[in-house]
Amino acid sequence: MELLFDLLGDVCISTVVAYLLGRNRKAMTMAMAPVTWKSWAVFTAVFSLLSIISSYYGTRLEGALASTRIVGTLMGGIIGGPWVGASVGLIGALHRYSLGGFTASSCAVATFMVGILAGLLRQKVGFHRLDWRMAAGMALMAELIQKGLTLAFAKPFEAALAFEKTAAIPTTMVTIVGTTLFVMILKDMQLQSELSGARSAHLALTIAGQTLKWLRAGLSTDSAQRVVELIYRLTKVDAVSITDDKKILAFVGVGSDHHLPGGEILSSATTEALTTGEIVVFQDGAQCPEPHCPLVCGVVAPLMPKDKAVGTLKLYRSHKNSLSVSEVQLVKDLAQLLSRQLAIHELDQQQTLAERAELKALRAQINPHFLFNTLSNIMSFCRTAPDTARMLLEELSEMLHFSFAKHEDKVTVEEEFSSVAAYIEILKVRFGSRLSVNLDVNPALDSYLLPTFSLQPIVENALLHGLFSKPADCQLDISIKAEDDKLVVRVADNGIGMTADECEKLMREQTGGIGLSNVRQRIANLYSGRGLLELNSKQGEGTEVIYKIPLERK
Repeated sequence: MELLFDLLGDVCISTVVAYLLGRNRKAMTMAMAPVTWKSWAVFTAVFSLLSIISSYYGTRLEGALASTRIVGTLMGGIIGGPWVGASVGLIGALHRYSLGGFTASSCAVATFMVGILAGLLRQKVGFHRLDWRMAAGMALMAELIQKGLTLAFAKPFEAALAFEKTAAIPTTMVTIVGTTLFVMILKDMQLQSELSGARSAHLALTIAGQTLKWLRAGLSTDSAQRVVELIYRLTKVDAVSITDDKKILAFVGVGSDHHLPGGEILSSATTEALTTGEIVVFQDGAQCPEPHCPLVCGVVAPLMPKDKAVGTLKLYRSHKNSLSVSEVQLVKDLAQLLSRQLAIHELDQQQTLAERAELKALRAQINPHFLFNTLSNIMSFCRTAPDTARMLLEELSEMLHFSFAKHEDKVTVEEEFSSVAAYIEILKVRFGSRLSVNLDVNPALDSYLLPTFSLQPIVENALLHGLFSKPADCQLDISIKAEDDKLVVRVADNGIGMTADECEKLMREQTGGIGLSNVRQRIANLYSGRGLLELNSKQGEGTEVIYKIPLERK
């Protein structure tokens, strides 16, 4: 009995190792994945050390050594497969042989064989299917192998037999108990991890199911506030926040006295997540400049409906190292789901803008006033200037053809510009000699793509709102060039210009037409933030509109 209790004391070390491995997410991930050089090195080192310690602290009995060495070897094979089992078995065997005794050779050979057999069992069955019964059977087989080799090859036989009569039952019982406990603890930890992941996934889906109706309208202060309040209520964390790429949209919980909605982003972790597009976790100190900020632990996940972060989702704790793995995974899952919802919003918006663009193209380009004036001019020129009347009819036909044709989101420079050129020729008749047009369009760019109806609204604004009221010297410049990897479209006039407030209002204008705001939004959506529209104007001097988009050939 004394030997049994001594061996049980030794096997407690194996139990502690099993518990620590089960609690370590990286170790469990390596155990369940195919073996790599890293996992081989880690598991070989851990279980070889365990096997050596067990041999070193074994009990000397009848000139031999009774120990729980086999438990460490079995554990190495079970968790790491044949390569780890063989490596641990070899190291454990060499160490056991170095300790001497008349059973040294047989025990060394048995240790090596058991490591390989345990690894083969793991390889055949797999970690997920392995249970305590298989572990107990493997442990019993390992002890039988060791005892069989000892009785067969250890000399003198009488001493080997005397040793096994004393040690066989205790060592077999302890090996079975130790190996079984090891597998049971790992399987329980695996189950707890899977249950935790399942709970996190269920919570993420529950939250996402309720936020869809808010985020489908886009990421705004109102929608963000509703989302953070829901997450805060369901997750029981200390604080939740959502930002866009520049400012805090919503915040609830501890720290709300200085993390104010509408204020600038304070956290360096948030800036890092926005820049890198990667999740950022901090556990040991506040990331904002406020000296006494209680949010010392948190996770920041970027919101990426496409390939660029447009905001972040943040969960905080007020105690260091208190953020669990499941909470980090929850934020990651939530951010992905919320990003998909924002992507749905962008698709809805893009479809709405496209439909509005198509309808407005007919209204803006061929509206009744424009058509009436054009036809009136044609009629008046039929007798006085038939060539001019013929030219106007041709240009009007070109415009009608382009307007009524079914277009995709993008058309070639040649197609877009042909309609604009026709529009300009018609308007020249109304301007008379007051208007001078400079065109600088590179013919090599004719096959490159730009957003449909993106040039005509800009030209229309320049002619009708910037130049028409000017009595003389009306200048319109249009250029389309390639600069680096961008297609650069520029429309400038020397008209009446606008104030800064008028420019801002024009860019924000949400009307039913194809205005500058519509063109800007479509460029942003079509090119995922890689497109840019600029409006520069000075009252009394004129207006310049430039947009830059990635070069894209049809």
